[in-house]
Amino acid sequence: MDIEQIIKRIDEVHKQNRTTEILLLVGTAILFACGISCFILAIAKHEYAWGAPPVVTTGLLYFPLKEIKDLRKKNIALATAPALISTLPKAKAAEEISKLLQNLFGNHE
Repeated sequence: MDIEQIIKRIDEVHKQNRTTEILLLVGTAILFACGISCFILAIAKHEYAWGAPPVVTTGLLYFPLKEIKDLRKKNIALATAPALISTLPKAKAAEEISKLLQNLFGNHE
């Protein structure tokens, strides 16, 4: 497999990750806007008990934001890897690619 095929595959992964990232950002923004709107409405109507569910659901936005952060880290690693690895000898490049894949997609226990 030559470097052009590798770069093409990496570009395809970037496109898939970018689509997922955009969907997560849009969904997160909608959830955040709904949560804040409900919270403000609960305070304005002096129904403070109705403010608790939006606070909880807005707090749950931590998980999609964490996923977006992980996707961005992987995108950066995938974008820089070909340029860095192309300067190495073939045996060392294969070893570094293996390490990169293990770091990106290995077991995270």
